[in-house]
Amino acid sequence: MDYENIRLEKREGVATLTLNRPEKLNALSSGLLTEFAHALDDVDGDHDVRVLVLTGAGRAFSAGFDISPGQAHDDRPATAHWDATHQGARTIMKLWHLRQPTISAVNGYALAAGNVLAMTADIVIASEAAQFGEPEIRHVAHSPAILLPYMIPFRHLHWLYYTGDTIDARTAEKWNMVNKVVPAESLMEEAHRVAARIALVPPYAAQTMKRSIKGAYEKMGFSEAFENHLMLRMMESSAADVPEKEALDAIRQEQGLKAFLEARDGPFR
Repeated sequence: MDYENIRLEKREGVATLTLNRPEKLNALSSGLLTEFAHALDDVDGDHDVRVLVLTGAGRAFSAGFDISPGQAHDDRPATAHWDATHQGARTIMKLWHLRQPTISAVNGYALAAGNVLAMTADIVIASEAAQFGEPEIRHVAHSPAILLPYMIPFRHLHWLYYTGDTIDARTAEKWNMVNKVVPAESLMEEAHRVAARIALVPPYAAQTMKRSIKGAYEKMGFSEAFENHLMLRMMESSAADVPEKEALDAIRQEQGLKAFLEARDGPFR
């Protein structure tokens, strides 16, 4: 399959999937998400692939869902609303359920859904230039998946989710969000070195171990928490009479994304 928004390469048992909208900071548009899902299905079905490395082109891993004006699908029928609203979250979770071990090589900004996507991988290696954050709360939105409670101490979790602040790679490493931080120029070399090391493990053993680990999260209520979070996101997205949300939405539609981000994040500087 030919892709426009991603690149997929396979070599010596390692697949490398690159988000390829650098001019948009690899924002997760509907088109990119569709291609991403197809690529993961390709990898999942390829028994020669033992490890997947995920990264982004340019100066960002991903800035999150594409919220540029004109991205909404207001003409969709009501019967499609639930699935369309949660397309992004469910597509990201395909990475969580992929049978092969996965590595995020975070080269720059990993924000909002981009942060969730990075955290969904089994191992996270970050460039010194990487930055992580969940700023959606500032415009009355929520993370597409509630992953961090299963990964990091709750006081760090609360800071990220309640303030919308962005943290650097070293802080993310200290907070247990990242396995390793390396110089920017060494990122992909290190990610592929780790991938090659995992690829030495018999694939049946690695994939069975991954199923066991995911099963442990299930016993801790992961899927139930995920579905509950989707319901709350649906309620949030349709909430009326939230003046802060309405004001920022108006700025985004009338003045564009740059003005929206300035209005949203300016007070926090």
